[in-house]
Amino acid sequence: MKNSKKSLKIRLLTTITLLLAAVFAFIYLVFNFFFTQYIETTADSLLVEARQNYIERPFDGDKKAEQEPTASDAAITDEPHDKNPEPHTAFASSVQKTIISDDFEILFPQVQFSGFSDEDALTNFVSGLKSSDIKLARTADGKLELEDNLYYYAIAPNIEEEGTYAVFFLNMSDLYIFEQTLNQILLIIMLIGLVTIATITYLIVSKITKPLQTLAHFANEIGEGNYQTIDEEFVDLELHELKTTMNETTKKLKLYDADQRTFFQNASHELRTPLQIIKTNAEGIEVGIIDDKKGAIAIKKETDKLGTLVEDILYLSRLETRSSDRMMVTNDLRETLAYTAERYASVSDRNNLRVQFDFQKDPVLFHYDEKDFERAFQNLISNALRYAENIIHLGCRQIDNRIMITIHNDGEPISKADLPHIFDRFYKGNKGVHGIGLSIVQSIVQSYGGRIEVMSSAKGTTFTIILPQQPIQ
Repeated sequence: MKNSKKSLKIRLLTTITLLLAAVFAFIYLVFNFFFTQYIETTADSLLVEARQNYIERPFDGDKKAEQEPTASDAAITDEPHDKNPEPHTAFASSVQKTIISDDFEILFPQVQFSGFSDEDALTNFVSGLKSSDIKLARTADGKLELEDNLYYYAIAPNIEEEGTYAVFFLNMSDLYIFEQTLNQILLIIMLIGLVTIATITYLIVSKITKPLQTLAHFANEIGEGNYQTIDEEFVDLELHELKTTMNETTKKLKLYDADQRTFFQNASHELRTPLQIIKTNAEGIEVGIIDDKKGAIAIKKETDKLGTLVEDILYLSRLETRSSDRMMVTNDLRETLAYTAERYASVSDRNNLRVQFDFQKDPVLFHYDEKDFERAFQNLISNALRYAENIIHLGCRQIDNRIMITIHNDGEPISKADLPHIFDRFYKGNKGVHGIGLSIVQSIVQSYGGRIEVMSSAKGTTFTIILPQQPIQ
């Protein structure tokens, strides 16, 4: 089952929103963790200090400790002993102390139920401690959540009277409520920030996806065969470069499509001509108006021409599709050129033409498929044989960082009208066969990163193949 596709806008918006939500949640949890740690650390520190002071100098039931406070009591009395206390001692005045019995009766201080808040807080705390079902003898310290109050307490056995316990407690409700208030404010700020950033992200992503939709529509038009370029300007450099590239590709496709149409029109015309001649001769032989031998010779000639044309078309098609069936090896181009020329020795002898070789002494090495350059040299040499009057000159040299291959004939020059078009497919000049040979040569040379040039004058015509020098493989 294929996964359902989501738009880029939704995917980016979802990703950024989830990422921000995760970051905010992390901040929220870290804040709560450290704030809670601060509350607990502060409470534990004060309670430990109060219990230690009690062990060093216990207080009794007649409130003597309250009447005559000493330096050791300063941490748990109303007046701090230092004008610049440590940060945690700011809560020292909140530490309260009491002595209770095993059955949670308040022995110190005496509670008279006068309505004072401190007495009510003490009574509520002890009642909550009792209802929590703790064992005074087994408990040293702890935390008690009672209604809207949060208490931290420490318990120690009463040194002066067995069976009673000194209890120190600290009401941290104000800080706890402050923490809850901060949490609410933090959540509101995070929610507003999340909505704001999500909205901004949506607008930015919409600005990005709109040009992409335009380019997608443009690509679809190309696929439908509409090769019109797009003129819309994009602010982003990457989108502008993509648009420029697509426009260039569109122009190339338009040109290629036109070339293909022309190619098939010309190919069909070139194929139709020999087929019509073959058909005409066959019908003439059938009805007896053409001599069998003459008809057979004409049919064979046109069949050979047709076969050569079909082979050239197929070869050109393989070059255009960049077929991967090439057998690439490092060879000496001098040998390939000389071998190809030898194949035409009988033709040159019959036409009384001299073939001259101007090769350098050292090998001219190049990494190539020998069949490709045999085909290119074959087309150029056969072309030279049709036009030469006395001499065909073949050269192969390495000059600087280039390989230069020349094929010259001393025949009549190419007309100025034909010269710009000799490499066009199916363009036939004077004495041309079917106008595809030189196009094949050009395609072969270009596929190896080279180029072919032609110079024609009263002294003859020279085709020059220029190839880049390659590292020896």
